[in-house]
Order: sequence, then C-alpha cells, then structure tokens
Amino acid sequence: MIKLTEYVRIHALTVAMFSVCILLHYPSVFYITYAVMLLHELAHCAAAVCIGLKVEYIAFYPFGVNLRLKNKIVRSLADEVILYISGPALNALIALCAAFICKRYNYEIFRMFYISNIMLFLMNMLPAIPLDGGIILRRILIDFLGYRRAYGVMRCVSAVISFGLAAMGAYVFVKSGFNFSLLLFASLIMGNMFTQSEKYDVDFVRGMMFGKRKNRRRVCHILADEDSTPREIASRFSARRYNVVYLTDSDGKITKTLTETEVINHLMDNNITI
Repeated sequence: MIKLTEYVRIHALTVAMFSVCILLHYPSVFYITYAVMLLHELAHCAAAVCIGLKVEYIAFYPFGVNLRLKNKIVRSLADEVILYISGPALNALIALCAAFICKRYNYEIFRMFYISNIMLFLMNMLPAIPLDGGIILRRILIDFLGYRRAYGVMRCVSAVISFGLAAMGAYVFVKSGFNFSLLLFASLIMGNMFTQSEKYDVDFVRGMMFGKRKNRRRVCHILADEDSTPREIASRFSARRYNVVYLTDSDGKITKTLTETEVINHLMDNNITI
C-alpha cells in the first residue's frame, strides 16, 4: 500500500491499472466509476466526522475505494444509520441530478454518471453483509433481537442473496460470454460470510456495553477523554442510573473502563467537591 498523504493511500495494483488505462486510452467509464466510489466514501467520511468518529485513511484498491475509521463503536442507532446510509444517499442524489441534466442536454458523461451512481446505490442497499444495506439491517436487528439472533438472521439473508446473485451472474456470463461482474460481486458476499475475522467484533463489544433496548434505562454509558478530570466525568453522571465510564485516547479508541464507584472513590481520596 502506497501512502500518498496522511489520509490517502493507494494499492500498487491500482496504480498499475490506472497506468495501463492511460496508455491504452481506456474508456472514461473506468475513471467515472472510481470517481463515483470516491464520492460514496467521502459521504461516509463526512457522516463519520459529524457523529464524532475519526478517519484513519481512504484507500484506493483495484476493485473499489474503502474508508478506514480509527474508532467504530457508535452507541446510537440513529448515528449508525446516518453513517451507513450517507454513501448510498449521495449516490441517489447525484443520480437524480445527472438524470435531470442528461434529460435536458443529453451529455454522454452525465448518462454514465447516472448509470454508475444508480448501480452503486442499488448494490449497496442490498440487505447483505458487508454492504451498507446489510450493515444497517444488522444494526436494527441487534437493537431488537440481540447480537446472536441478529447474526443468525443476517447469515441466512446474506446466503440467499449471494446464491441468487451467483445464479444471475452465471446466466449473464453465459449469455454475454465475458461479463463476470455479478459473479465477483456474489463471491464478495460469500467470502465475507466465512472469512470475517477481526480481532474484536464491534457489534459484540457494543452489545456488551449497551445491552438490549429493554435494559438501556438501567445504565448510563459515558465516553470521556483520557485527560478528563474526575470532576468533569462525575458532572455527567445520571442520578437515576448506574454510570459506566469509557476513557478514550486521541484516536477515539477505548483504553480503560471505570465504574461509578471508582470515580466517586477517586473524588473522595483527593477531597474534591463537585
């Protein structure tokens, strides 16, 4: 991976692909597709910043653009939906604008923009992991069914969609003789079902922190910076709930967990009054 700037990285194969396309005067649809994917990820980036997440970098891979976040734990369901719906929503908006301009002026470049954006919108809104639509659906199911049941449902839904796309891809490949894009798309979903192995699962950690909907009123969860004073933390306590504090570093990662009792004891040991 080549580091262009602090927030932009590009894969060596991507550089080779762009170089070949420039030398061979490849159709502009290739560049438009990458531009559309970049706009999609920039929308996610803007949404992440708005809800308090920190961006690590945006990477250009041979078959797509990917946003990497430093911290991924989002407590609010609304914030989670905003984070993942922002990309497809921007694609839908650009597609509408491109369709309007194309209808009036009939420019070929706007027609390609319309097709690319509408295709990316439709693909990302499929309710399968790791697509945006699948992540949104999984988050909603976790909110109501819990972690284990939600993951069971999403595995089944993703499997059905991936096998359906594989069947459609095989048909398109046979009919066209060369178009295997749907097969690659189906393999992405299938592969994710069996190869997803992060050091810790964000949804599982969040489930342990925030619990199910019916239990949320019992505990108040507080995110605070490492350099926050006990007084600043205690001032955010809820009198009707048990308070749990998560200390985060400059990258937004949780480094330590404190109970309400530990914070109060620290205040008393230092004779601090609020």
